[in-house]
Amino acid sequence: MNEPDDQWSVTLQRGVASLDFQVARDPAVAAPVMTGLLGDLRGARAMVQAAAMAAAEADRWVAAGSGDIPIPRALVLTRRDLAKAKAAEPPGSATSPFTAGYAAVYRLELARLLWAAISDAPARRLEELARRVPAN
Repeated sequence: MNEPDDQWSVTLQRGVASLDFQVARDPAVAAPVMTGLLGDLRGARAMVQAAAMAAAEADRWVAAGSGDIPIPRALVLTRRDLAKAKAAEPPGSATSPFTAGYAAVYRLELARLLWAAISDAPARRLEELARRVPAN
């Protein structure tokens, strides 16, 4: 995110930071299944809301291992480490420092991936990605 105008890096970081990662156990899958859900976006600026929805889409890319742009293997592994850390926490407990660290690293790398996906035309591409997220 080496853009002279750093509004995009801040917008993407705020959008990614609003994601809430939830882990569920699926009997059909041996590993825990983690999903990135949109947090409370009331009061957030429109571009941050769009960035959050685009981040949810980018998280789906990483979970699938493919998307509009190549997904770095390191990012897939970082997401897997976060899912394992979240799955290891007892239900209802506070977030451990390890899990918080994994989440911080994953969010930073997810923002970088998102920038790579929208850097050619940030406003237009961010809006396009945000529209892909199904309404809850």
